[in-house]
This record gives sequence, structure tokens and C-alpha cells, in this order.
Amino acid sequence: MSAHDAMIVGGTVHPTRPPGELLEFLHSYPPPTQSLALAVRRLIHAELAPCHELIFAMRSKVVLAYGATERILADGVCNVSVFPKHVTLGFVRGVDLDDRAGLLKGAGKGMRHVRLYTLDDLQRPAIRDYLRQARRNAGIKRRRGEAAAVVTRVKKPRPIRAFPWPRLP
Repeated sequence: MSAHDAMIVGGTVHPTRPPGELLEFLHSYPPPTQSLALAVRRLIHAELAPCHELIFAMRSKVVLAYGATERILADGVCNVSVFPKHVTLGFVRGVDLDDRAGLLKGAGKGMRHVRLYTLDDLQRPAIRDYLRQARRNAGIKRRRGEAAAVVTRVKKPRPIRAFPWPRLP
């Protein structure tokens, strides 16, 4: 974990600056979506730490994946997908969450998600509740007196290559 990923104050983790690569990935999105994505990231750090974070860009979105171990994709807890008009907070084992508020969507075997459109959507108590339930279900425990850290890794995008064969006339 680099020094800028988190600052420890009073035994809790307070995320400061996101990695520069994440800011570069988010640069092409509208400012409200950028703010929302960074706010969701701060909320996840506050609720899930200690955990592992993997950040990568795909063609149509930026993804922040969170897991209980360094095997984030295998031991996933939740993920954030950033789209131009909204941010999706997905839970890998969302079917196991108690959805009293009825916000979780999805029809698959395990995955459930919530779409967030504004910063006000993060103020819903159910969002924190889902994250806490997901943390408990994943077995992530916080020890008293220990700083809860988030280990962040960024997957660099691959350069786009031309086809290896010649084009036909």
C-alpha cells in the first residue's frame, strides 16, 4: 500500500487521495459521475477495510473490485462499475443480503446491484447496511486498536495493437 492510499487517524482509515491512475481513468466521465464514483470508493473503504482493491478500465466502464484477500476476483465482496450517467454498486453474493429496503436488482444466481445516480443516493441507510452485511458474509473482521488498511492495485490498460495479419486489398 502506498502512502497516499490511506491516512490513519485515531485507529481508523481515512482515505485521502485516490491513485493517479484512477483519476486518469475517470477523466473522460462527467464531473458529477467522477464525484459519485470517488464518494462510493470512500464509503466502501470506510465500511469494508481491511480489504483489497483492484482498479481497472474496460472499454465501456471503469471497475473497482473489492475482496477479502489479494485474490480479489476469486474472493470478491463487491464492485463498483462507473458508467457515464450512473455508478453501479454490485455485490458478488447479493442473494445472501437481507434486502429490507428493496433496492437490490438482478436476476442471476448470486449477483445483485444498486444503481446510484446522485450523491444523495449514498445517504440511504440501506447502502451502508448492504456493505456491512457483505463484509460480515465475507469474514472480514476488524480488530480493535489496529488500523484497517486497504491494499490497492491498479491494472494498467494494454496498448491497442493492429491486427497481426495484412489487410486484403
